[in-house]
Amino acid sequence: MSGRTLNYPFSAVVGEDHAKRALQCLLADDSLNGVLIKGPSGTAKSVLVRSLSALTDRRIVDLPAGAGDEDVFGGIDFESAVKEGRTLLKGGILQRADGNILCVDNINLLDPRTLNTVMECIGTGTVKIERDGVSAEYPCRTTVVATMDPAERDLPDSISDRFDICVLILPEQDVSARGDVMEQDLEYRADPEGFRRRFEAKDRAVRERIDAARDRISGIRITRRDINDVVTICNKVNAVGHRGDIACARTARALAALDGSPYIRAEDIREASVLCLVHRRRPVSTVSGDADAYVQGADGIGTRDEDPEKPMEISSREIAELARMSREDDSEMEAIVEGFDPEKTAEEPAPVAEVVEDNDTEQMSAEAAIPDVDITTMILENVQTDLAEIDRVEAIRLNKVVGQIPRAATSGNRNGRVSGYQVPEGRTSDPALGATIRAAAPYQRIRRSNGLSIVIDPSDIRENVRTKASSCSFMFVLDVSGSLSQTGRLEEAIKAVRAMLEDGYVRRDPAGYPSFGQRLVNLAAPFTRNVEAVFEAMEKTVTGGSTPLGQALLTLNKYMNNYVRKNPDEKCYIIMITDGEADTAVVPGNEPTREVRRICATIRVPNTEWIIIDNGKRNRRVNYALKLAAYLGGRYIDINDLV
Repeated sequence: MSGRTLNYPFSAVVGEDHAKRALQCLLADDSLNGVLIKGPSGTAKSVLVRSLSALTDRRIVDLPAGAGDEDVFGGIDFESAVKEGRTLLKGGILQRADGNILCVDNINLLDPRTLNTVMECIGTGTVKIERDGVSAEYPCRTTVVATMDPAERDLPDSISDRFDICVLILPEQDVSARGDVMEQDLEYRADPEGFRRRFEAKDRAVRERIDAARDRISGIRITRRDINDVVTICNKVNAVGHRGDIACARTARALAALDGSPYIRAEDIREASVLCLVHRRRPVSTVSGDADAYVQGADGIGTRDEDPEKPMEISSREIAELARMSREDDSEMEAIVEGFDPEKTAEEPAPVAEVVEDNDTEQMSAEAAIPDVDITTMILENVQTDLAEIDRVEAIRLNKVVGQIPRAATSGNRNGRVSGYQVPEGRTSDPALGATIRAAAPYQRIRRSNGLSIVIDPSDIRENVRTKASSCSFMFVLDVSGSLSQTGRLEEAIKAVRAMLEDGYVRRDPAGYPSFGQRLVNLAAPFTRNVEAVFEAMEKTVTGGSTPLGQALLTLNKYMNNYVRKNPDEKCYIIMITDGEADTAVVPGNEPTREVRRICATIRVPNTEWIIIDNGKRNRRVNYALKLAAYLGGRYIDINDLV
């Protein structure tokens, strides 16, 4: 066997058909901007990426998660600086990736600042360096393939959106397929060269298919009909931004080319939509109701039988702006909240819903039209089914609820991981040795060595910039009143809380669990890092009774303010699952809903975000959960977008 590393054959990887198709599309069309492969550890993500070496002449260039800025982007050529006194550029990993395939394993573990810069360089195709006295740039035309395990840490939406394609890999559940995985792995380890030869013909056939697709792709036209279908689907699954539309069209064209089709077919658009939109969807919760609520819009779906060159005419208008709630003096509230001043209350945010109206489409002639078939609607239904299936196999991710959690903050001492360097202000106790030597290197020829290997001037000294992990706290507040327990909606809420607690996001952070119902507010589990204690408290929860929402808000306000004072560096999230409908007032005789609004106006918890998850009935006349989110200045999420 030769001394070179033998990668696992592409055709030998069992299953993972979506990931294989995605990677073939990437090799067939250079205009596609990368593939992101998500999946648990041990699902052959990296094996599949490195198997691409059998399908292309381009090299696989690795970007390790622990690489520093100089390793990634390049910096001063130290040898030239010391020997010749010249500041020349020594390229990094991105320079080697030019014209090749950049593989980023565990992209979610890469330093966020470095990751943002890397993706920006790949997007522009150019790396610009301004550091250590070097001012230079070099091209970086590369194809990027990244892998990640979402259980370790999620990826910011701004980064994942830069990948045209995202696929989810899951462990095989079929016993026979799992047996094939194990059997082939044993064969590969016993005789890598022989195993590679066994699949050589299959890999060659895949490579020939990709090469043929590269030759064919320029002749496949993306028609206006294709564009209309793609745009309609992206709009209906709520794909944010325009990158998804463009990626879908290009991927559909690549799929058609791989299959030898001279035009884009309905199945190409369906498959492309699943590959390109799974990571771009955002939840939209639209409810009907009075003037304080959103109003539903119509579908506005066109048909695939209309003139492909005729622009789709879709009009939209903003309606139902949430009315700004007036603040009325109420002397009774002084008995509830001490020191409440109604004149100092802030205006609530005004969520706006956009409605898309139906438009009549031109009818094709009887000879050209396909009776009673709306191909666009059929594609959309199939795409939604495929995406729903993916959602069913993914757990509720806490970052879907709270967004990307900040995990790093600049440290003012020698604690924390080094993330860069800077020129110190005065003396420093934490010098950056490498950066200091690089700063001094170009001047060694003109400095007197006095027997030293390198002479350091005070102006050369640099200090480390360190970051430390920041802590977050999660308070899961559950409405366990009878109105929810009787309808079965409470089970969905408990399922959502358990899923978020099981998420690796909170395994290292404090979590608490209060509930309210039975005319009581019960702080069943104060903040703790013992998640099992929260689970035990949930199992003992007594449900039913009335909804003391106002009392729950007052209790949370008092508890959280005390907690924040003791933990000023923590970012806190209050995640309340409720239908938002109060039926019990704190002060007897008060109207509960009006009282809740006034209580919300007094709540001021520093460094804390409120998230209201609505598990009430759909199509109710008034959406009190949406109102509650607006009163608190928090975010509103429909539980149906999570479970």
